[in-house]
Amino acid sequence: MSPPEAPNPERKSNNALLCFCIGAGLAGAAWLLGIGSAMSIAFMGANPALLVGGVIAAFGLILLGVSGFILMAVGAVWLFVRVLADQHESDRKDRYRHVER
Repeated sequence: MSPPEAPNPERKSNNALLCFCIGAGLAGAAWLLGIGSAMSIAFMGANPALLVGGVIAAFGLILLGVSGFILMAVGAVWLFVRVLADQHESDRKDRYRHVER
């Protein structure tokens, strides 16, 4: 029976990159939907029910954009810390010796 292969050291950054990309997607979606929300509030007329719905949607999109920005910031810091940790590992010479192929 052969010994198990060592895990790929580059997999440590997958979750950080995923966190950053999801945050960028949420912020981008909030921006695109926010343009439509602002246009619909501006051009809808005098119906108070539509006005209240548009304002609630605008607040929801603000929360979506803020949560996307927070995820992007967390992902960026996580990636930076991961890069620093990879540079200071003691076994740098043996790092790519047992990489999955």
